[in-house]
Amino acid sequence: MRLARYVGNGRVVIDREQEPGLPEGGLLLRSLASGLCTGELMDWYMDSKVPHVLGHEVCGVVEASDDPRFPVGSLVAPHHHAPCGSCLWCSSGRPVHCPVWRSTRLIPGGLSEKVAVPASNLCDTHRVDDLRPIDAALLEPLGTVAKSIRRSRWLPGEPAAVVGLGTMGLLHLLLLDGALGIDLAEQRLQWAANLGLATDRDPAANSFDVVFVCPGTESAILRGIQLVRPGGRVVLFAPMAPGSRLPLDQTGLYFREVELIPSYSAGPEDLAEALRWLRAGRVRAEQVVSHFIPLGDLPLAYERMKRGEWLKAMVVFE
Repeated sequence: MRLARYVGNGRVVIDREQEPGLPEGGLLLRSLASGLCTGELMDWYMDSKVPHVLGHEVCGVVEASDDPRFPVGSLVAPHHHAPCGSCLWCSSGRPVHCPVWRSTRLIPGGLSEKVAVPASNLCDTHRVDDLRPIDAALLEPLGTVAKSIRRSRWLPGEPAAVVGLGTMGLLHLLLLDGALGIDLAEQRLQWAANLGLATDRDPAANSFDVVFVCPGTESAILRGIQLVRPGGRVVLFAPMAPGSRLPLDQTGLYFREVELIPSYSAGPEDLAEALRWLRAGRVRAEQVVSHFIPLGDLPLAYERMKRGEWLKAMVVFE
């Protein structure tokens, strides 16, 4: 079978390996659609995983099943990590810190023609027979947005802004009624405007109760802090590279009582919320995916996304 493998130094190749077998208690999927995550564009993160099969935003049809909840022929969207559901971390609402969550994965990865889903992942794997595969493949990234919004404690009517209008910023903006999208790139501002979303290049400081900062860059984070009102919350949706330092004015943060809230990945309750949004039609793939491509075009798509020329690529398997 064919798959997309990251081999280091920003390079992706289409490779071949033997397809996985059916895991005990798990599933074997034939991939239908799989997105390329912007997190997989970070060299510092990806170079630590070499060689690595890309992809964790996948929808597939069950070809073999060892679990009656997911019969052969059903459409499923699995999360690439799943918690145990019973440890201290899970019982206290922090499943992404569960040791089981960290150990689980899809085999060999979502950007592969066949994907094995181990039994340990099935507690956060969902039947999506009623959805288009290209929409169902957004379940995992949309789940991270659900967690980000939940952790922000945003309430409808609170002034909110989203810094960075890549795919993840657009997903936030589509779910935050009345929020303002902020970016410096005219192409991204225009994409958001074409979706009927409110945008601005340079809004006034101290204008928002909640600011979601999607890029993991110093300039974006400092801009988010500048934009938030006293007593407000700034959600840090993406990490900076290891060893990075922010020149924060701690005195200003203290007297303004600004909260900085990291939001990492997503757990089962977040994917459940994302699935409700997808079923309600609040997000569709065409709103946030600029290019639907065959697997063979993935190396080119990887380069185009890294250069900022493409918003998001999603592989539609033949």
